[in-house]
Amino acid sequence: MGKRYKWSRERILEEIRNLHQQGLPLNMASVRRIFPSLVATACSKRYFGSWQAAVKAAGFDYDEIIQVKRWTKEQVIDGIRQIYNSGGDLRPSMVAKVNQMMLVAAKRFFGGWREAVMAAGIDYDAYVDQKRQSKVEQEKEQILSEIQRLYREGLIEELSGAWRYHLPLFRKARHRFGSWKKAIEAAGLNYNEVVQRQKWTREKIITEIIRLYNEGKDLSVTSMQRTYPNLVAIAQSPRYFGSWRAAVEAAGFDYELIKRQRGRRRREPIQVKV
Repeated sequence: MGKRYKWSRERILEEIRNLHQQGLPLNMASVRRIFPSLVATACSKRYFGSWQAAVKAAGFDYDEIIQVKRWTKEQVIDGIRQIYNSGGDLRPSMVAKVNQMMLVAAKRFFGGWREAVMAAGIDYDAYVDQKRQSKVEQEKEQILSEIQRLYREGLIEELSGAWRYHLPLFRKARHRFGSWKKAIEAAGLNYNEVVQRQKWTREKIITEIIRLYNEGKDLSVTSMQRTYPNLVAIAQSPRYFGSWRAAVEAAGFDYELIKRQRGRRRREPIQVKV
């Protein structure tokens, strides 16, 4: 453990209890191997003077708690079946959080955790595949839910330019569904409708600026270029307003006031008419 600790009696007791909760043996030799600074600090005269005193102060019966559990093959198998039957997670990374020593014993008796699970009558590979598939399906549901939310809220522009506005969503969708189009269609949406380019007009740009303002968005050019670069680029084109400031002012806002309010919540909404 490479991080520095600001030690106190309370911190020492907390760390001892944490080790016990993780299923790790509390005998001095075992703890010294994984957390030498804890043992050295606890044994110092400034704190408890001995490891035994520290363990007792943490609320444990020293004579019982420091004994390393003598696992047997049968106990390992029983432990695995208990986890499985209770709906717990049999992946080693999860088991390690609750009983590290059972993993160690499984390796000693069976050569590895997979082999121990198989010895308990559980098809480990099928179990892991099922867990992985469950995770994939859950992530797919989250992706589709987010796509449908954006569509319901009328954010077609954000959906059509997801790689620009929602890059993490775009990447996950391509990874899980094979393409953005397949993800859109899996969400029950018309792909052509979603990706069609919005035909901008001065009025539509102004309407969009007002919508963003009413949602509490920061209309400063710095913020908008980061979150809505497409809108800024269109507004700045000579065909429309020539600059973002001109577009914001055309929407009825004081751009200097917008800049001064940047990052702060407005107390009163500004009434605008288009």
